[in-house]
This record gives sequence, structure tokens and C-alpha cells, in this order.
Amino acid sequence: SILRQDPDIIMVGEIRDGETADIAIRAAITGHFVLSTLHTNDAASTIVRLVDMGVAPYMVASSLVGIIAQRLVKLLCNECKEQITLTDPADLRLVSMDKPVQICQAHKGGCKKCRGTGYSGRTAIHEIIVTSNDIKELISRGATAEEIGAKATENGTLLLRDNVTKMVLAGRTTMDELVKATYTV
Repeated sequence: SILRQDPDIIMVGEIRDGETADIAIRAAITGHFVLSTLHTNDAASTIVRLVDMGVAPYMVASSLVGIIAQRLVKLLCNECKEQITLTDPADLRLVSMDKPVQICQAHKGGCKKCRGTGYSGRTAIHEIIVTSNDIKELISRGATAEEIGAKATENGTLLLRDNVTKMVLAGRTTMDELVKATYTV
């Protein structure tokens, strides 16, 4: 019924089921700008989730303009963070480094400024996939989230992992936050 009012923009609170997904996709295909949320691990997984909800891949491909994924990560307290050298090979792989590197960690017990937590505030990390023609082609043929993510990276998208890794290497957040924000079970 919302479409009868001819809106320019439609905001769908959250897509939780196939019926809502179908309505949102059909509205987008008919020229409406549709904004919505969908809980997934990353931007590429959003595409797969829509298909899993029953939306035909070609309809997903023709309706999406872009997808944004975001997470919040804790920021280290600038007053008490401690610099350490990351040497463990597994940890170095997580930050895409092959040699020991300096990073920061939260000071155990914190300070007055951070109220003993070692952290002060949060910030968003994000990834934005613009659905270029090559990504639309992948979506249409039912590609996996990994294939879509790889193509997005090839096209210049910085993934959530890339953004939080930059923050770890800059001393703004911790390895724990990197793992929490980007690795799911």
C-alpha cells in the first residue's frame, strides 16, 4: 500500500523474512530508493541472505545499488594504552604482516580517564560494496559471499577486517577487538 502513495524513498526497518525482502526488492526495481537493515556478518553476506530468503538472484542483482556493513569497536584510552611488539605468527597473519610489528593494548587496570577499563569510547568500522556490473553478474549466477567479497576487494572495497586492521596497526584499538568484530563462529 505504501507504493500507491508514490514515495521517493522507502525505509524498511529490518528485513526479517522473505515476504518483506520481496516487497523491498520489488519497490527498488520499480524505481523507488529503498533503505533497510539486515543482520549479516558482512556486506557480501547480505546478498546471499536475500537469496536465501527466496528472492531470485537476478532480482537482487538488478535492485541493489550498494551495501554497507558496520560494527562498533572499542577505542583504546590514549592516556594509558601500552605499546607491545606483536610476534606470534598467528597474530601477525591476522594483521597481514610477516614481521614483528608494534601495536597497542589496553593497560590492565586502566586509569582515571577511562575509569579503569583501558578503553575510551567506540567507533564504527565499515565496508561499502558498490554493486558494479561485475558484482551484479556474480549475484545473478548465485555466487557465494566469499566470491562477491573477493570481487569487491578487487574493485577497491576495504572490508571490515581491513578497516579494523588499520586501526590496530595505528594503535587505536586492540587485537581482541579485531577478532570480535570480524571473526564469527
